[in-house]
Amino acid sequence: MRLIILCFCFFSLVNFAAAQTADSPEGVSVPSANVDGSVAGEDALISEDVPERESEDAFWISLSPEIAIYSDSGLCYGIGLAFAYGKKISIGIKSTYFFNFENRVDVLEIGLLLRFYLLPKLPSSGLFLQLSAGHALFLRYDGSVLPAQWGTMYGGLEMGWRFLIGKLWFIEPFVRGGYPYIAGGGVLAGVVF
Repeated sequence: MRLIILCFCFFSLVNFAAAQTADSPEGVSVPSANVDGSVAGEDALISEDVPERESEDAFWISLSPEIAIYSDSGLCYGIGLAFAYGKKISIGIKSTYFFNFENRVDVLEIGLLLRFYLLPKLPSSGLFLQLSAGHALFLRYDGSVLPAQWGTMYGGLEMGWRFLIGKLWFIEPFVRGGYPYIAGGGVLAGVVF
């Protein structure tokens, strides 16, 4: 039941973003090619593929279905919510709730994120590297380890790609690794203000 709710929330956001992009007159255009097949100017691909943002600063919010491996518990499924500010470097807050179907682990991660966009000509889009750190609170844990009942600090490194949809919307597939989880991944869908 939880997985159905997660999927519904994610696909509702994606469908809403697609509908808004289809209705707006400004879309992503394809650069024109010269007679010899080359693209007109090196910056033509970047300037026409990425919609311009009016302001230098950007506030963004996103929702994400995720999967993580919490050691011996196997796959945990979750949903995350992130708020961040910045265009070339973003700083923000992310919270993710994970559960598994064997009812062995429920984890709430609450932490800070620091994100760096690695392609200088594509501010607030393209390849990114993100550092995350915070607290992982184990709401249910079958193990007998006492500190795990209270939770522990978590930290990790995330890498992904932001695809812009129009001027406001984006989708980001990503993978991550860290502690106390081993690895994870997901897809963020969000809006930039």
